[in-house]
Amino acid sequence: MKRLAFLVLAMLSQPLLAADIASCSNPIGKGYFPEIGVVTAKDSGWSEEKITGGITKLSKRGNNEYDILFVDTRKEIISARQDGGQVMLLNRGKNVVSVLVVYPGTTAEVYTFLKTNSGKLEYTHTLSRAGDGVLITKASVMRGDCEYINFGAL
Repeated sequence: MKRLAFLVLAMLSQPLLAADIASCSNPIGKGYFPEIGVVTAKDSGWSEEKITGGITKLSKRGNNEYDILFVDTRKEIISARQDGGQVMLLNRGKNVVSVLVVYPGTTAEVYTFLKTNSGKLEYTHTLSRAGDGVLITKASVMRGDCEYINFGAL
């Protein structure tokens, strides 16, 4: 009986298994760099942006706990949570989910994963980065295709 009780307690103390909700890649878009800090007037303005081979995943880590995992231009896998980000579910619907990632004092990002009316799976990523601790101030919006989005796993 003690063994059974220990097993049940051990299982209850473990976090719920992570569930991948979405996997998306190759975002492209536009970024705006204002003339502030190290950005000169010559270097400021709009620029084309893309992360070839970039991957973004939305994962559910437990009861109402989410994380964004991404592979950046350096080909490193980064967890928003482990990188100091606070990840919050903003909204969810039948064919859409948005997640807010906040890096206090510097950056806010919104990831929206959706299924279009024609059945295409895609995501958008908006970013606003500013503050005294930021080397380069930036605002951007990017869009990529998704391999899958499991709205039922939310």
